[in-house]
Amino acid sequence: MTLTYQYPVVYFYGDDEEDSEIVQKEGRIEPLKTDKEPYEAIVSAEEYSFHILFGSQIGGMFLCIPGWHMGCELSHLNDIFWNRESISRSDESFGYENATAIAYALKELNELVG
Repeated sequence: MTLTYQYPVVYFYGDDEEDSEIVQKEGRIEPLKTDKEPYEAIVSAEEYSFHILFGSQIGGMFLCIPGWHMGCELSHLNDIFWNRESISRSDESFGYENATAIAYALKELNELVG
């Protein structure tokens, strides 16, 4: 089963916010394990694919992306802003667009695991 979802990406063309554009992009999620923690899925967005593992820990939630040697803390799976910032901070190679795609995928996955 593969799910598709939309996520917005903001492109800034200058210093003025009016010089920006929001583009809706499409991602794909292949749920691998959603019956118990840690949950697993493959998230595909643009030309990238991420095998993610996520779940609960004593201090909240976590996300690991072993293929990228990356891990971070998460807020609730629905908290797109906080999760995107946490993902971006943990590995600058992700960049804004990939972090946004993963944060929106986590929100979608919340419906399957919640």
